[in-house]
Amino acid sequence: MKSYKKIKKSIVVCSVLALGSLVSCNNDYLDVGVYGTPEVDSFYKSPVDAEQGITAAYSPMREQYGRENFLASTASTLLFGDIGTDDLLKGGARSNDGPQLFEKETYALTTSNTAAEAIWKVNFKGVLYANLVLAKVPAVDFTDANRKKEILAEAHFLRAYYYYYLVNTFGGVPLIDKPLEQGAYNVARSSKAETYTFIENDLKAAIADLPSRFAKPATYLGHADKGAALGLMMRVSLYQNKMGQVKTYGEQLFATPYVLADYTTIFRQEGEWNSGSIFEINMSSNASSLGTYITSMMTPRNKGGIGFGQIQPELRNEFEVNDPRLAASFYTVTGNYGTDWYNKKYSWAPYSNYAKPTTGGTGNSANNIRIIRLADAYLMYAEAIYKVDPATAVTYVNKVRKRARGTQPITVVPDLIATLSGDALRDAIYHERRVELAGEGLRFQDLIRTGRAKALLSPLGFVENKNEVMPIPYSQTELSQGVLLQNNY
Repeated sequence: MKSYKKIKKSIVVCSVLALGSLVSCNNDYLDVGVYGTPEVDSFYKSPVDAEQGITAAYSPMREQYGRENFLASTASTLLFGDIGTDDLLKGGARSNDGPQLFEKETYALTTSNTAAEAIWKVNFKGVLYANLVLAKVPAVDFTDANRKKEILAEAHFLRAYYYYYLVNTFGGVPLIDKPLEQGAYNVARSSKAETYTFIENDLKAAIADLPSRFAKPATYLGHADKGAALGLMMRVSLYQNKMGQVKTYGEQLFATPYVLADYTTIFRQEGEWNSGSIFEINMSSNASSLGTYITSMMTPRNKGGIGFGQIQPELRNEFEVNDPRLAASFYTVTGNYGTDWYNKKYSWAPYSNYAKPTTGGTGNSANNIRIIRLADAYLMYAEAIYKVDPATAVTYVNKVRKRARGTQPITVVPDLIATLSGDALRDAIYHERRVELAGEGLRFQDLIRTGRAKALLSPLGFVENKNEVMPIPYSQTELSQGVLLQNNY
């Protein structure tokens, strides 16, 4: 049974910027003493305050998959990210069941899409919380200087994570590196390249000062560590086609003692923080709002769920004959809308009660969200080097395939031939990513960054030079009074 520290109620914040529209602001900005809670300036006075502040900075990350914010959880990469690809159908009951998801599935996105707006708000809230830590904690006296350094490094990681989510969704966004004063909220968008540079700088700071979870007690799990920062830097570099950086940071990551774990258990609760898990978002069912709602959303309707995120036939057909990952990733329930295949990785139905809430009956699940896995890192590394070192690339793909077949004969998910190279090796890596990471929210971005989206997604309604990103929410462009420029919508 794990615990999750709830966001400290005494950290009272307003909007990260007016265009973030998190909550209404007025002349009493942060002056909430009447309710018995301190202003931010009077809060960060002790190491305990700093710990509560960094805990708060993790909260929006969990909120994106959590029970308390339905719109944010529908906007998660696990649903909103891959709906509209050749991997996922919206599912549910009908087109007006989750209209924000139907817009994504049909590429009829509007500037009032509630999922896109939730992504904007929740992630900029995360940026604000991280900025508060980075602005306030340096002045706090610590007896443990290393812990102070770690807290600041965690804040750099979190700010990078939130901006990574934003840049993949919207392209370039406003870059905010400190809490803003009233009157300074209206910040223009930076370019996509500038946003990525900002993310990389934060991750470099995180890598420099974060410890490895392998040097920490089990109670540290859930905090970002050096491996998490290296893994995210690999992905950020891959998305920019900076293959040299992917290689460099991958080699640093592989120097830590991660080991590929049994595929059949890594998404069960007993597989949380397994030897191949690089970063997860901790969830808890000990309260009505601290678990994930994703399991309820992805569970079939006739099993008590909503039935979103159903599996496309094209994805099922991608698996090789007898690949054990097919049965480990999906399961069937007949008689539902659309396809009868569902994502086993984030659904409680196949596992009886293991993922169901233990309290409250509110549909929350304690199953952690897996963000970065070692197999993903191996495949990113293979893709980065396949042109210059195909033999090593084959070796890393085969590490993943060997783990996939487990104790079964070598003819099941057989090794790639050692001499494979060129486009054939590239396509083998693409295939391996699709089946290994199926249902984990990475397909859409993989198609965008590799230039395959037009060919594969145009039949589904995808429009090149438009649908690579989402529209900036109308509420935000209106608040900015022309400062915040819209995407091609």
